[in-house]
Amino acid sequence: MAIGIVGTKYGKLQGVELDGKYEGITLFKGVPYAAPPVGRLRWAPPEEPEPWAGVRLCDAYAPACVQKLKYDNILGSVVSDDDYYYMGPPEMSEDCLYINICTGAQAAGEKRPVYIWYHGGGLTNGYSYEVEFENSELARKGVVVVTVGQRLNLFGYMSLPQISAEQGGKSGNYSLMDQVRALDWVCENIAAFGGDPENITVGGQSGGAHRALAIASTPAAKGRVRRVIAQSWILWFMRFHTMQEAEQIGVDYLERIGIDPNASLEELRELDAGRLFSGNVERCYLPGDMVCDGEFVPFPTRRECIEAFSAGVDFLGGSNWGEADLFTPPGEPLYFIAHHSNQSNLGIEGAQKIDDRASFYRYFRELLGDLYEKYDFERLVEVSDGEAWPVARRLATLGLCRRGKTGLSKTTIMHRLFGMYMAKRHKGCRYYTYFWTHLEPHRPEDIGTYRDPDKLLAWHSCELYYTFGSMRDGVPPSRPWREIDYRLADKVTTYWSNFMKTGDPNGGDLPYWPAANDDFGYLELGSEPVGHRGADTGLDALMLEWACREYEIAL
Repeated sequence: MAIGIVGTKYGKLQGVELDGKYEGITLFKGVPYAAPPVGRLRWAPPEEPEPWAGVRLCDAYAPACVQKLKYDNILGSVVSDDDYYYMGPPEMSEDCLYINICTGAQAAGEKRPVYIWYHGGGLTNGYSYEVEFENSELARKGVVVVTVGQRLNLFGYMSLPQISAEQGGKSGNYSLMDQVRALDWVCENIAAFGGDPENITVGGQSGGAHRALAIASTPAAKGRVRRVIAQSWILWFMRFHTMQEAEQIGVDYLERIGIDPNASLEELRELDAGRLFSGNVERCYLPGDMVCDGEFVPFPTRRECIEAFSAGVDFLGGSNWGEADLFTPPGEPLYFIAHHSNQSNLGIEGAQKIDDRASFYRYFRELLGDLYEKYDFERLVEVSDGEAWPVARRLATLGLCRRGKTGLSKTTIMHRLFGMYMAKRHKGCRYYTYFWTHLEPHRPEDIGTYRDPDKLLAWHSCELYYTFGSMRDGVPPSRPWREIDYRLADKVTTYWSNFMKTGDPNGGDLPYWPAANDDFGYLELGSEPVGHRGADTGLDALMLEWACREYEIAL
């Protein structure tokens, strides 16, 4: 029996009841959690939605935030075309503050764990109902899933002197304010959907993980987040823009698209959304990052925010084989250009190459300096010519790569180190880390193209169909799913749902997942999950010393 009509603070809602394997599950699409952020509310804190009379039918998704889904100079957007955006772009609008709720509860008050999900795409792209986020499998396993639409790019993160003058000397972070407003809505209403407002996990992948960490470490969340799932993003030593830097980014952007940066705020709010997103728009120039405003982001670094406001929060997160960068391109023009690439795809003249064992050892000798001899690297890691490139990429994601926005800070060793580091500061919290190595299936025609699995390996975002269990025949057409994929997805969604319920992913006959705060433990998620722990000797000890040295971390 499905839950039926649900009463909320703002009015009654009726969702769509699923059938077949998911009979008894109800999906509520396009639920407003804030007033449309248009007109005077463009670049302003979100306000509560207007109540409605009668029963609101939630059978259609709301528009995504205005954005450009594909950037021609980012290979990943081409990959995503086939895997996530093959049905074409969604409707887009500034009116985008809606959530979607999927529940298998039959009645209010069942106190099921709640999972609030933020999509990836940096902080500039993506939407809450992409096909890979289909969440009925997690709902079937007892979780109430809430996916959040929010302001992105310049609509969510614009800072300008004019806006700051209106808002007490600060501007930006409107998207983070949207997250807080959605959290308020969930805490007020989710019990009616069978959810437990005192057991909330926030999660996301890539930019969505950035958002999850932000909401878990802002004083505005008031300790309401119990757990965090951060897929392919940790960056706990990242520095936020200052208000002055953020305002300059906003001014520079307006000049770039031919708008007078000194125009009045009233004039800027009257401009059509398309005009603000026109001209020479490239992802690297868009306002699209959080700013240290002293309120929603109280400290200059993510580390300080987490240490101050994430007491009592459990964490799960990890990285994918192939997404950490070996080489830092000159100027790092696009922060994830190499996530889906091999060296021949980089498109950067003069990029280094690792194409045999000699270049492999030459690269790591230069990278590691004195640690190369200290750990007898050539004995520690033996490779043949044909293994040089994939092994180098594996080592990069595990932890041996250069420090940088796309490098060391997102590696498995940094997740493991995060667990040990934070456990000493917040006693009783648990930290679980994974290293994703399972490769997706491919079509014969993919061999030799940019979709060749030997080039992509476990590429940035490839785990999403597994962590949601959203794969099915023909979805997407580019992936001929195998029985091994369905089995792994069942294990992974069980790990994830166990963590949401209790803070521990282990249970039943699942392979044991050692905690990161238990001797640097982690789980390799290949075709069969395998647990690892320890960092006293060998490669683990090398990676740990390398990371601590690069980031000046003392455990």
